[in-house]
Amino acid sequence: MTKATRAELEQLGVDPEANAAAAAALRLAKELDSARDARETAPAARELRQAMGVVRALAPVKERGDKIDELNARRQARGA
Repeated sequence: MTKATRAELEQLGVDPEANAAAAAALRLAKELDSARDARETAPAARELRQAMGVVRALAPVKERGDKIDELNARRQARGA
């Protein structure tokens, strides 16, 4: 769980050293990885889900082009 959480934080561009919700998410993911009892995992999983929801909502928006943007970029590259 820790590896997946860290990968998602990287993809979102959120640094756990600078974001409390991201740091909490990593801590919860580590707790889930080491949990031995199902009673321990349910609350940690719920909290992790909530923390990642906050992180996703506050993450900087990445500009992603659509198909039209891609076609325009190709046309400009050919014309240059």
